[in-house]
Amino acid sequence: MEVGLLKIGVVGVGNIGGIIANRLVESGLFEPGQVFLSNRSSEKLRPFIDRGYSVASTNQMAALCDLIFLCVKPQDSDQMFRELNGVQNKVLISTMTAVSIEKISMKTKAEKIVRIMPNVPAMIGKGLVGASRSARVDDQTWRTCLKVLSCLGTVVEVEEQQMEAVTALSGSAPAFIFVIVEALIDAGIRMGLSYEKARLMVLETMAGSAELLLKLENHPGEFRHVVTSPAGTTIEGIYRMEREGVRGALMKTIQETYLRALQLKKELGG
Repeated sequence: MEVGLLKIGVVGVGNIGGIIANRLVESGLFEPGQVFLSNRSSEKLRPFIDRGYSVASTNQMAALCDLIFLCVKPQDSDQMFRELNGVQNKVLISTMTAVSIEKISMKTKAEKIVRIMPNVPAMIGKGLVGASRSARVDDQTWRTCLKVLSCLGTVVEVEEQQMEAVTALSGSAPAFIFVIVEALIDAGIRMGLSYEKARLMVLETMAGSAELLLKLENHPGEFRHVVTSPAGTTIEGIYRMEREGVRGALMKTIQETYLRALQLKKELGG
């Protein structure tokens, strides 16, 4: 079936579910009426209803939709599974951290399942989406899923056992980057720059640096050496970063996040 003719379900319109619901329409892939939303709190549905989205109960999704996003919190998954009936032949796309494809299949009897981990920049279609598919997701179905997921940003396929690593390195990482951005802006303010100018300088520098790495594909260290002059200002700053253990702290931050994702998976029996 042509992607634009699909009917899409979204179960749970919290942070991630809300982003997905918005992007499905904002991207131009779907009309609001093609997107069916289900949520425990009707209050969260109101802004979507006002914009023409369709609403359904979770147990109606199978009858109404071709592809269904499962966007509830992992802790709420068992309740959702009890309400999600008749989806054996549907394509399910889950955003639930630590809930495995095997568990989703066992609970729903569905065979075509995709697990994804989008991050917050998906809000503007610039996200990174780690994705893993079940063995029964054939290439044609996968191409359909990729087209739908393209509204969120770049999709990277990984093995399912790598999803917790994706959670740490991509899913949670924007929060860490925002902390770094705040610190750099504060440094600018401390040196006498206005907040507005410091913010612009930091964001444009980060965006330009990322674009440079994406386009030229060099190792980051190569560009670091381009900026670093003997006995200059940059090497002094790098020396301080190394003395303070910034590199190790960042690596440990990601590792601890990864370990927590593994722990959550174990707690949920995922």
